[in-house]
Amino acid sequence: MSAKEIEPISKALVNQFTSVWKTLQAAIKKVPDERWHDGVGQWCYSQTAFHIIETAQFYLGSDPDEMIWGARAGINWNDVDDIKKEVLPKLTKELVNSYLLEIGKLLADTMRIVPDDEFHKIDGFHWFSSILEKLIYLLRHTNYHVGELNRALREWGLAPARWG
Repeated sequence: MSAKEIEPISKALVNQFTSVWKTLQAAIKKVPDERWHDGVGQWCYSQTAFHIIETAQFYLGSDPDEMIWGARAGINWNDVDDIKKEVLPKLTKELVNSYLLEIGKLLADTMRIVPDDEFHKIDGFHWFSSILEKLIYLLRHTNYHVGELNRALREWGLAPARWG
């Protein structure tokens, strides 16, 4: 196999994640700045977008104990008393967009180099039957929350991000 060839499972995953990542990027771009922190409870638009990306970072790892949740935004969840005052100001569109680009590239680069037989193995996420199942779960998780973002856009009278 040449350096440019990509194996079938890897190719399918890269294609599907690239597509949903474009939809997420469009959903972030479409939301007006004045609506960026709107939502219900702790699940406002900005926090949902951040959560999607942070979860992708988590599942791209091989050990669930290595993740420090909130670190990319400088959040220590153990010290948060008021999400609106302590978390939302840190979740700027610029931060979320740069995080999206970083983790999206990591995701695509990682999957491009993984041989298909590696996807059948089990890593530290032992509750999944394989790395492939873990990544399919991540794809479902991402689509679920992108759907929430699109629903919010519709409820605000805006066009949703286009399905990729």
